[in-house]
Amino acid sequence: MESVISLKNVSKLFYNKKDKKLPEDRRKVWALGGLTLEVNRGEIFGLLGPNGAGKTTAIRCIAGILRPTSGKIFVNGLEVNREQAHKIRRGIGFLSENPGNYENLTLLENLRFFGSFYKLKNLNQRIDDVLEMMGLLNRKNMKAGKLSKGQKQRLAIARTILHDPDILFFDEPTAGLDPVASVKVRNLILRLKRNDRTIFINSHNLEEVQKVCDRVAILDLGKLNRLGTPDELGRQLWDSQEIVFTLREPVSPKIETLLSSLKYIKQYNVKNNQLFIYTEDINETTPEIIKELVKLDANILEVNKTVHSLEDIYLKLMDEESLNIN
Repeated sequence: MESVISLKNVSKLFYNKKDKKLPEDRRKVWALGGLTLEVNRGEIFGLLGPNGAGKTTAIRCIAGILRPTSGKIFVNGLEVNREQAHKIRRGIGFLSENPGNYENLTLLENLRFFGSFYKLKNLNQRIDDVLEMMGLLNRKNMKAGKLSKGQKQRLAIARTILHDPDILFFDEPTAGLDPVASVKVRNLILRLKRNDRTIFINSHNLEEVQKVCDRVAILDLGKLNRLGTPDELGRQLWDSQEIVFTLREPVSPKIETLLSSLKYIKQYNVKNNQLFIYTEDINETTPEIIKELVKLDANILEVNKTVHSLEDIYLKLMDEESLNIN
């Protein structure tokens, strides 16, 4: 896969200039400590971590808003620096946690103002297109301050995609929204994905990330803790995964003999007409187990796979980190 965002050993140091009573070493705060990762073109990539993990700092460094203390960042093959900043920003859209719409201006005036930065030839048509996509076209002459919180967020997304960028950065896109508004924004994010568009999301909402992201990176204290798909992370953290088969009749001795012979089954338990099977990769082994059971004329009523959610993964990692610290 083609890498569209690349971080190579990126660190960011903040210096506390206000509290002069603190010792010199305690006035230095490393928000990022040697972060290295790659984001592929066309994927939705999620960045997770507790408060103070360095998520917002990372996303702002990638977008060129902050300069890293050390290391290199590349976006679309261009190094993020002062010389390339303008060219890079034309190809990205950035939605901050606080959208910053001008509330005394109409939606149309807001988008005309931000659109003027990109010198779009078809600006008025493009405004209508993005407002229609956001479900706000019938409100384009309304002042932004009269919108609901969810509608304000959709206006901010409209502003972010107005110049049709290849890369989108969303910093806490559903923060403070009610469940209905959150679902609408999440669906919009999925609609914005296309074959060559990359979306980078920083979020505390684990359900949101689970539903929209292809891969996730989990940061802790400015360093990369884990990287991969939720399935990959689950396999890294748990020795086995559970599959539950419910049969029409009680489990026969022949079936138990079969299960004992299958090398990819780590363990199994039987309870009446249910089989509890533990294996390293349920996606790979479930079809194979079904084939073997059917050969023995087992009448399978139901198959349930116990998949660890991103919340399970995140909480396990945070528990492990707290144990290491203590």
